[in-house]
Amino acid sequence: MKTVFNNAAQIKSVLRDLHNQKESTKAQIVAISGIEGGGKRALTDKVAAALALEGVRVAVVHCDDWEASESVRFNVMSSPEEYYLNAYRFDEMVEQLILPLKLFGSIKTSVTLDDVLNPRTVDYDFTDIDLILIEGVYLLQEAYMDLYDYTCWVASDYDAAFARLAGQADIEQSQEALVNLFELLIKPAGQYHIYTDDPQGRAKSVYIEQENIENEDKSAT
Repeated sequence: MKTVFNNAAQIKSVLRDLHNQKESTKAQIVAISGIEGGGKRALTDKVAAALALEGVRVAVVHCDDWEASESVRFNVMSSPEEYYLNAYRFDEMVEQLILPLKLFGSIKTSVTLDDVLNPRTVDYDFTDIDLILIEGVYLLQEAYMDLYDYTCWVASDYDAAFARLAGQADIEQSQEALVNLFELLIKPAGQYHIYTDDPQGRAKSVYIEQENIENEDKSAT
């Protein structure tokens, strides 16, 4: 039976036990995934902070920091399937950051994104890491499942996801452009991922916010 969580403390406890029971000295990799705007980042940061308070050395990696170029992500000719396949530089992230960090436990490197909507350089400086928490969409693809020691799917509906995306300060498009992007690419790409990969089915656990549980209970009565 799949484990269902409704708060960060529960996930923290499972990951702490995972760390305590490991037989290898190599860092363990945890994937926390869900649809875009589903609340993955906030949850991951809470879990990481709670683990750090208990002495577990955590590296948090956000997939948004490995987004593909603007011309690739927002190509007007892109289909939802192409967006799903190409919106993030997963292979680069795994090869340049995740695998070296797992193997050696420490890394100091940078990724420069000067061809994206929000140009930036992201610096990584991790030392003696126990757990690598990767947060992002499309992580639970078959091609990457063997990489992870633990997986969690963050359940969310698309209305809530859109509201979160619309409220993010780093999204600079007009409301109309955001609606078009969400409805024509982000939402159907997420649906394609769910249909193709069954990420909730693949995940070892599912996180459902308490608010969503309460709303489901109300709608059922």
